[in-house]
Amino acid sequence: MKLHIGYFEGKIVPVNLNILVDPDVSHFLTMELDQHLMEVFPVTNIDVLESVKLPITCWNKSRRQYNAHCLLAFAASHNSSGIVMLIFSKDAFVSGLNFVFGVASRGVGAVVSIYRLENDPGFLKKEVTHELGHVFGLEHCTLPCVMTFSNSVWEARLKSSAFCEKCSRQLKQAF
Repeated sequence: MKLHIGYFEGKIVPVNLNILVDPDVSHFLTMELDQHLMEVFPVTNIDVLESVKLPITCWNKSRRQYNAHCLLAFAASHNSSGIVMLIFSKDAFVSGLNFVFGVASRGVGAVVSIYRLENDPGFLKKEVTHELGHVFGLEHCTLPCVMTFSNSVWEARLKSSAFCEKCSRQLKQAF
């Protein structure tokens, strides 16, 4: 995968964010997402491209779920510049886990499944923020923080929607 973040004097340069949206995702869920992301991350431009059909090659018939890493590779391959975020409506997994809310690759992008997010725009913002935190270099956090790992819908619902002081400081240092 290509690295889409530019570096200048050891600092990450603000970039474009390209959001790809599966046609089954309600516009209601994503309508305020771009404003939220511009406030949290140093993206200079957000382009939202709707009606992106998920590739059948990423579907795992026996699990009846999409492979999240395969979808991330698909999204990255269809992105010409900036960071990519794919938001889709189907259930997803990675090897070793029953399901995931999303996955990310540092400097490239992320994917987020809304399948378990209860059609809640706030829940979507939380999970997109978490995955983009990984894109911008953050690891999972043990403090009350949006970067806390969630092993269930209940844990994800309980975790903070904001970065803790430590993660906020790491993001600021990166930029």
